[in-house]
Amino acid sequence: MYDIHNHVLPQVDDGAKGMRQSIRMLESAIHQGITHVICTPHANDHSNANANDLFNDRLAALNAEAAKLELPIEIGLGAEIMFGMNMQKVLTQPFGTLNGKGKYSLIEFPRQTPFDIIHNVVKAVVKWGYVPVIAHHERYPLAFRSIEQLIKLRTDGAILTMDAGSLTGQFGLPMKRHSRDLLSTGHIEILTSDAHDDDKQNFCLAAARDEAAAIVGLPTAKEMVTDAPRRIWNGEEWPQFKAV
Repeated sequence: MYDIHNHVLPQVDDGAKGMRQSIRMLESAIHQGITHVICTPHANDHSNANANDLFNDRLAALNAEAAKLELPIEIGLGAEIMFGMNMQKVLTQPFGTLNGKGKYSLIEFPRQTPFDIIHNVVKAVVKWGYVPVIAHHERYPLAFRSIEQLIKLRTDGAILTMDAGSLTGQFGLPMKRHSRDLLSTGHIEILTSDAHDDDKQNFCLAAARDEAAAIVGLPTAKEMVTDAPRRIWNGEEWPQFKAV
């Protein structure tokens, strides 16, 4: 499995507090069948080359430690970018696109962001030459009020993701219910861990895949944690969405 959204990079944000915790998180990921992770520390529209240096320094340290321990996992870099006025400039940073491929960018929004703002950001990011990957879409209640909203986002180039923990009940029963309803629309394309620690918000992709299988079927659930995120890891083209 591939995970394209997590906070396993040590000591850069509200994720792993140190190298030991990062390694414990990776060991948990490996145990459930994850072979590739793209670290996505939080960034904003003012993040710059200094952030890039910090992220790459911590990535090098994490890769070195994983290699020393002979952990069977590949680790890449990206960022979870909070949208803002200067976001276009941030996307040009090496961490601005997932796995440094210059193609896919992971973007998040405040929870109560209106649909029109999310939609306009999607169109702007596409115009700039990137593919917007929307982090944890289930957290934006104003942007999945109808199937038409989801179709508009996908038609205009967005990839919609869902946090594994939302689906497994990590954030409570109401969020789990909302996530199941959203997943059942067929418009969520990738499951991500959004792992922050080695305890309550750890990697749980395998459990989420199994939960998803009961809603969308096992083949689709598997694709959401393998083939779909693999395209992003490799920087491959995304299949064009055509509304039925």
